[in-house]
Amino acid sequence: MNTLNRVVLVVLLLVVMVLCTTALVVPVWLFDALARQFAAMEDLLVQIRPVVRLPLGILCALILDVILIVLIVLEVRRPVQKAIRVEKAGGGEVSVGVGSISDRLRFEVDQLPSVLRSKPHVSGKRGAVTVELEVETAAGINVPDKAAEIVETARGVIEDKMGLKLSRPPKVNLRSVAYPKVPQVPEAPRTRPPAPPEPTPSVKPQPGPAEEWDLDLPAFPEHPGPEQG
Repeated sequence: MNTLNRVVLVVLLLVVMVLCTTALVVPVWLFDALARQFAAMEDLLVQIRPVVRLPLGILCALILDVILIVLIVLEVRRPVQKAIRVEKAGGGEVSVGVGSISDRLRFEVDQLPSVLRSKPHVSGKRGAVTVELEVETAAGINVPDKAAEIVETARGVIEDKMGLKLSRPPKVNLRSVAYPKVPQVPEAPRTRPPAPPEPTPSVKPQPGPAEEWDLDLPAFPEHPGPEQG
């Protein structure tokens, strides 16, 4: 069904591409050609009696509508395989539910170092398993090495531990958590160094009025002068 849908979509896209290109490049010629074709079709339909033309048109419309409705239903209601048969089970037929496969994958992948959480998407088709994993890891991991480790773990769970078959290699979507933000310490406001104290002007003592000192000095004997001797 997927192949038929792709073929129909490709054909429709090609037709639309040709019509749009012609309408944009030579619009007058295209509309003139369409008018002539419609006129010729009208002349042809006029020649058919209404008793025949009306039932024939209704029948063609019903057939076309039924085909389109069937295609829409098949496209919307895609069959989902809820259980997948184990190919390595000897002596009997064993099927494993898709939910059980998802739980086992989630448990095994979450045990890996640096893996925070995982969300597997498992679908079955024609006895094989398609696995897609959304994995959230810690920051700073080596992405290629971690992706290879997750792919190998998923492959080992599906093929070795559960005995199933992978339709294609597991697809892993890695997402690392953001690095923690380093809190910024507010810068202390710059303070100017204190200014040195201004020197105080030295005050020189001003001479004041002469002070009189009253001192009691001892009396010295008078020496006789030359006249007294």
